[in-house]
Amino acid sequence: MRRVVRRRTLLRGAALVPLAGVVAGCGDLARTAGLGEYVRVAVPWSAAELAAFSRVLDRRGTRDYELIPLGDDIGAALGARAGGRPDLVALPQPGKLSGNIESLAKLTDVVWHPRYDEIWPPATVDGAHYALPFKLAHASVVWYRKRFFAEHGLTPPTTLAEWLALNEAVIDIGGPAPLALGGADGWFLAQFFENVLLRSFTETFRELARPHDARLWDSAPVRSAFEMVADMWGRARVLSGGANRALVQQFPDAVLEVFRYGRAVMVPAPDFAESVIRRFAGLDDVATFTFPTGDGGAAPLAISADLLVLNLDASPDAAGLIRYLATPDAPVPWIRDTGGFIAANPLTDTKHYTPTLLRLVKELEDSEIEFGLADRLGRLGGSEGLQRVLQNLLRGIAAGVTPSAAARTACAAMVDAKRRTG
Repeated sequence: MRRVVRRRTLLRGAALVPLAGVVAGCGDLARTAGLGEYVRVAVPWSAAELAAFSRVLDRRGTRDYELIPLGDDIGAALGARAGGRPDLVALPQPGKLSGNIESLAKLTDVVWHPRYDEIWPPATVDGAHYALPFKLAHASVVWYRKRFFAEHGLTPPTTLAEWLALNEAVIDIGGPAPLALGGADGWFLAQFFENVLLRSFTETFRELARPHDARLWDSAPVRSAFEMVADMWGRARVLSGGANRALVQQFPDAVLEVFRYGRAVMVPAPDFAESVIRRFAGLDDVATFTFPTGDGGAAPLAISADLLVLNLDASPDAAGLIRYLATPDAPVPWIRDTGGFIAANPLTDTKHYTPTLLRLVKELEDSEIEFGLADRLGRLGGSEGLQRVLQNLLRGIAAGVTPSAAARTACAAMVDAKRRTG
């Protein structure tokens, strides 16, 4: 039997020690009735995504699991005491994998596809697989209102300079603002910066993704990337509601600013923005362009991913569940009914994607890809690092700080974060 355990109820205390008691209920009744064990599954998803994953699991025809939605606290599922750990954990930050290998079970070769070695090589250690790539996310996407573009003769930009000019053109037209931002979600702002850095200064991005000296965060390319971000966000009337409103607006609200309320024309957001648009606005007025590069040339695309891992003491049923989730058809209910899902499994039938998502899938297949820094740098990418720095940069803009000063402050903060976190 299935029961969703609410995050607020679960997270009372510093870890998941009380987890076994919290997720009892239906699972215990099932065992008492002789219906077998249940599998405890910890996930970062909520709302529509949580419901979509539940449908993925229900497609097997049996409800022998407990869903534990942990949101941003998903890392606690790996650090809990053995008796309180979930069996299976969906990790949205692959950077958490390397520090927890000793507490994870090896996965059978049956679940592995050779393409996964390209997506996330650290999932394999000494020939053994410890994580199953399940959900990819195309993070170099900008969504826009295609009718507004057509009515006013606007075309998608291919360079950052063209994007700045496009923003000014939208302002001159009057009415909606050019951009909506979900600044309350630090990852949203971090992905914007990562795209600017990756698609303008690719080699510096790659150096930062490897072990490096803290001073690299104060290099000229990093300063330029921060200044580009501050310049775009800081121009008058560019952000819907202004910088102060952007700071308290979450990711779904930023998407709806464009496609439901019409107060903005564009929103830079990953492919899973589609599920929000489908649910609240419809896809009739939706188009996308690829996040522009510095010079209009080719550059890698930014991605993120959700990886499935088994804790070392997971039940045998959990191993069976992850084998099911590795099959090409497993994510079909999510893709078909909710949208905003790109399967990591290259054998998943593409007929289930909407035309918009299919274009993004093809772009990922045909392009060089790089994981975002926040996904790879652990604590440096979290509340103590890159995400907070970008939120502070937006606060500085709201207070009238110049782009160059905002960039200097951001670089200094990242140097300090790197030195503190190693």
